[in-house]
Amino acid sequence: MADEPPRRLWLVFFGETKGSYWWTRLFKPGFRHVCAAAYYADRRHWVYFDPTRPGISIRLFTDDEWSGPFSTLLTSCKVVRFKGQYSRRSSPPSWFCVGAIKALLGIESRALTPYQLYRDLLRQGGEEASLCVEEASD
Repeated sequence: MADEPPRRLWLVFFGETKGSYWWTRLFKPGFRHVCAAAYYADRRHWVYFDPTRPGISIRLFTDDEWSGPFSTLLTSCKVVRFKGQYSRRSSPPSWFCVGAIKALLGIESRALTPYQLYRDLLRQGGEEASLCVEEASD
């Protein structure tokens, strides 16, 4: 039996999809796609996990390289900080990106859409992250 992976803290980004797929019209606006990123301090780089229809993209970024993708992700509708649980007993059924993120986080969830996953993560201890920097008023 494999060792349990470290319970890494993930940033889970909810936003619009990059493609124009017919089924995304069924999802709540702002919650049509989900992806995640985590910082590995021991390696000093970010891991970006993006499940898309053509396939899963896993990319590594140094701190300097991460600013480009991160600024794009800041336009997400919502961001949730969530610590991986690795407690699920079966494979997660759902739309592709939602199921892939549930598997990544190791959670039990009946969510089928990104918005349902967002709500489940908050119920399971996730915290909404405020990543936007507000401009100082004069």
